[in-house]
Amino acid sequence: MKYLRFDPLKCNNEILVDYHKEKLNFKNHEKSISLTLVLITVFTSCILAQNAQVTETISKDSINLNEKIVPDIDRKEQVVLYTGQDLVDDDFKGSWPMFGTDMRMKVGGYVQANVLYDFSGTLDPTQFLMSTIPVEGQPEYGGRSYMNFYTKDSRFNIDVRRTMGKVPLKLFLEGDFFSSSSQLRLRHAYMVAGDFIVGQTWTTLSIMESLPFMIDFAAGDALFGGRTAQIRYQKKLSDQLRFAVAIENISTLGIENSNNIPGNAMYQLPVIPIRFDYSWQTGLLAVGASAAMLSWNGGANGPNPNAFQTNIVVAGRQYLGKVTFVTWNVSYGQASGENIMAFAGSNANAVLTANGELDRIPSFALVVGAKHSWSKTFSSNFSYAYGWLEVPASRDPFALQDGGIGHVNVLYSPQSYFTTGIEFMWGAQRTTNDAFGRASRIQMMAKFSF
Repeated sequence: MKYLRFDPLKCNNEILVDYHKEKLNFKNHEKSISLTLVLITVFTSCILAQNAQVTETISKDSINLNEKIVPDIDRKEQVVLYTGQDLVDDDFKGSWPMFGTDMRMKVGGYVQANVLYDFSGTLDPTQFLMSTIPVEGQPEYGGRSYMNFYTKDSRFNIDVRRTMGKVPLKLFLEGDFFSSSSQLRLRHAYMVAGDFIVGQTWTTLSIMESLPFMIDFAAGDALFGGRTAQIRYQKKLSDQLRFAVAIENISTLGIENSNNIPGNAMYQLPVIPIRFDYSWQTGLLAVGASAAMLSWNGGANGPNPNAFQTNIVVAGRQYLGKVTFVTWNVSYGQASGENIMAFAGSNANAVLTANGELDRIPSFALVVGAKHSWSKTFSSNFSYAYGWLEVPASRDPFALQDGGIGHVNVLYSPQSYFTTGIEFMWGAQRTTNDAFGRASRIQMMAKFSF
């Protein structure tokens, strides 16, 4: 469908019906809106900085590994995955005794109400993803702007611990409603026994400390990681060094079969990740790598190729003074694009060629971020994520090849359990056939944590 639009620059009543002129006008209009919103956000932040006395909200001791290298107020995730002595030392605030046992229990979570205005007709009304940005040649390209209200990212969890015995124990369950029909969805379900973790939670190479706080649910678009079932050994080797190794399920095999060869994707070796965290008084550096084997099961008469999946991740956080920090997360891999959140579900690991071989897809992702506290109650966060795939010619022409997404926000937290704020986000994606698209969105939220 073609939209008719008035061009005020011609100062007459002519109606533009020429497609190319209409597209140019749309892009210019979109850029002007995006620039205006960025200027408004920056201007608001400057006003807050001028009118609020900066308060040192992070004490010197609170950014030491012995106390918690990342304070609670600077975490996007409420619950940290501690094991061993770290679990014993953790302050289990809000918990109560389970009478008749040696365990304690806590119920947590949050309710978050969101309202957003999308300027570009992106395809997901609840999260801003690279892959949902319409590109030239798609029927959705040039779509109308829209609004949306929702609360489906609200969540709750149950945390049960026993820290008095020889082996500390923990049981954790968490769910949210971020599904297509707002039904309950399992996020985490795991047990901790000493230094072992068994169940579903963030993968070993999901380095959550490398993210600032974003309102958008998909703020970690180019983050390497996700949640999956696993068995992990995580040990604090010293005050500065932590080690982890695991066996993890491959949740998404990500093999594209554009030639419709009979068979199915499978894996014969699980993901085996290894990770080291090194911390100092004001920062954290995490380095990890993983390997796995992807396979295609073509049966007795079909192809049965294998492909090794490899990846390396370097991430961290550095505090600059007591009210500012920067973050980074860089990953590169072979046949591991599905582990980058922006590419999940797009068959980004490998392509099954016409001659029955698995052609691995190289991938790269970068996320940089920062936070600055203007005062005890006001803060701003920034994040930019970029993802790239070296796609073969056999890949679907409208599959995501590369793209970037940025976020900037202003948050107001009068109480530790209540936060409200506004966030502007912008992004672009380029597909395999070199089609390009841009998008922007603004989102506001109110969040009550417990």
